[in-house]
Amino acid sequence: MAEEQAPASTSNVDGDDYAWVADEPRTTVSKFSLNGGDEMFRTVQRPSLDDWKACIPNTSRRICSKFQWGSFPMYQIAFEHMGYRLPFSDFEVAVFRYLHLTPSQLHPNSLAFIRAFEMTAAFLGFMSTIPLFFHAFHLQRSRPKGDAANKFGWVSLKQSVKLFEMFLESVRGFKDSYFFVKPLNSIAWQSVIYQGPAKDATGAQLVSPDGRPVMEDYSRFPLSWRKNHYLKPASDFIYSAEELTVEELSNYEKMKVFVSSFPRKYYEDEDGNPVLDEIGVPVTKKTFIDTKKLLASKNDVAVNANADSQPHPAKIARVDQGSSSATGRVLPTSPKFVLPPAIGSPDLVRKSPVALSDAEKAIMSDISPEALKNELAEAMVAAFKLMEISSFLNGRECKYLEERDAVREEAIFANQKLEQAKVNHAAYKEKYTLQASLVTKLAEKETEDARLVGEKAELEGRVKDLTTEKETLEGKMRDLESRPYSSGTAPDDDELVVDPNGEYKGFTRAALVSRIFELEAQQLDIAKSSFDNAVAQLMVLNPGVDLVVAGASELKEVHDGVIVSPPPEEED
Repeated sequence: MAEEQAPASTSNVDGDDYAWVADEPRTTVSKFSLNGGDEMFRTVQRPSLDDWKACIPNTSRRICSKFQWGSFPMYQIAFEHMGYRLPFSDFEVAVFRYLHLTPSQLHPNSLAFIRAFEMTAAFLGFMSTIPLFFHAFHLQRSRPKGDAANKFGWVSLKQSVKLFEMFLESVRGFKDSYFFVKPLNSIAWQSVIYQGPAKDATGAQLVSPDGRPVMEDYSRFPLSWRKNHYLKPASDFIYSAEELTVEELSNYEKMKVFVSSFPRKYYEDEDGNPVLDEIGVPVTKKTFIDTKKLLASKNDVAVNANADSQPHPAKIARVDQGSSSATGRVLPTSPKFVLPPAIGSPDLVRKSPVALSDAEKAIMSDISPEALKNELAEAMVAAFKLMEISSFLNGRECKYLEERDAVREEAIFANQKLEQAKVNHAAYKEKYTLQASLVTKLAEKETEDARLVGEKAELEGRVKDLTTEKETLEGKMRDLESRPYSSGTAPDDDELVVDPNGEYKGFTRAALVSRIFELEAQQLDIAKSSFDNAVAQLMVLNPGVDLVVAGASELKEVHDGVIVSPPPEEED
C-alpha cells in the first residue's frame, strides 16, 4: 500500500536536513509515486516468507528521505535484476555498516559488486570478509555539479585489480525506480534493528528500578542517507595487504588465479565474425567474471559463462541462503551435527583401496569370532567417542565464535559512535574557538567604550566651562555695549578727578589710547628741550669755562659723580 498521496513536488519534505544531498537524488520523484505502482517488482524476500512489504512512497518523499522506523528505501533494480532479497546476508549488512551507508546510497553497480564478490567467494570455497573485500575494492564518490564542496551524491566501488565486469555500463533508469520496504512483524524488524544495553556517559550499563538492564534499539545498518560517511576520506576505508591475514591474502590470490584461467574472448564484428589483426590473427581480450550473468543465474556454478571448461573447486552452499558471517566463518544451518560423507561416498577410498598387511591378516586369522566381535565393538565405541568429542568441540567452538562476532559487532558500533563523537568534538572545538575570539573582541570593545565614555564626560565638562565663560564674556560685552557715550551724559566722580574739564568726555577707547601715546611722546620732547636749554644757559653764563657736554643726554643720570646711561628700550 502506498503512503498517503500528496501533490507532485520536486522538493524534499525533509527540508534543510538533506540540503547536503546532491540535487539529483534530492529532486527525483519515484515513477511509482506518479503511476500508482505499475510495473513495480514486489518480490523483495525469499519464498515462503511473509515478513516484508514493498510500498510506494508519496510524491513528497525521495530516495534520501527518512521513512518510518525499520523501513528504508531501495532501488527496484537491486531486487529485480541483482537478486537481492530480505533479510540481507551478514556480509551485505557488514558492508553497509562498515561504510555507514544505507543501501540506496551506494550506486547500483556497487551493489552488484557486493553480491558478485560474495557468490564468487562461496563458489571458490572461502568466506567473504570485510578486510578482503575492501582490499579488492576501493571507494570513489560522485562529484555533483554546482556546489560540489558542500553536496554529496552516490558512492561507488572501484576494483584495485579488475576481476569483475560492470553490471551495466549505463544505469540511468535506476534513479527514479525506487520504493521503500516495510517490516511486517518482529522477525523482519529484528533483521534491521537489534537491542543492545543502554549506557550512561561513563560507559556503565543503565539498570531499571526493578534491577533489570535497560535495553536500547540500534539499527544494524543506516536506514536513511547519512552525511557522516563523507566526513572521512575514502582512503580510510581501504585495507592494505599488510592488514590482511595470511588466509585472506591466499584467498585473494586464489580469486585472481581463477580469473586469469579464463580463456580469452574474441572480438567480433556486427555479424558475429571474429575480428582479425593485420597478420590475420584473431584479436582477443582478457576475460573477467561476468557480473550480470552471475547475478542473473540461479546456479552458482555458472560464475562465468567462459569458465565452464575449467576445473572447478568443490561447491559450497549459497551465501545468501545461510547465515554466513562477515568475519570469515559459516554458521550451521541446522541444529544437528552432520557427519562428513563416508558410506555414501565411494570416491573416498576408490583411488586408494584399503589393504591389510600380512601380519595383520595373520593376527586376525588367529582371533576367534568372539574376540573379533569384541575388537569390532571396541573400535565402534572408540569411533562413537570420537564423534561425541568432535560434536562437543564443534558446538563449543561455534559458541565462542558467536560470542566473538557479537563482541565485534559491539566494537564496530562503538567505533562508529567514537567517530561521531570525534566529529561532534571537532565541531564543538571550532565553535568554542570562535566564541573565545568573540569574547576577547567584546572585552576590547567594552574597554574602548569605557575610555570613550570617560573622554566624552571630560569633553562635556570642558564644553560646559567654555559655555559658562562664553556667557560671562557675552554678559560683559552686552554691559559694555549698553554703556552710553553721548556728550549729554554726566561723568562719574572718577572721570571728574582725571578729566575735570571734560576734555576726554566723548573719546572712544581707541582715541584715548592714541592720545596717551601722543602725550608720552610730547613729554619726551619737552624734557629734551628743557635739558638743551639748561645746557645752553650754563655755557652762556660761564663763557670762560670750557664745559664738556659731549655724551650728555637728558635721559642719563649722575650717581656719585658717575654718569649712568639708562637701559636700552626693549623692542616691541
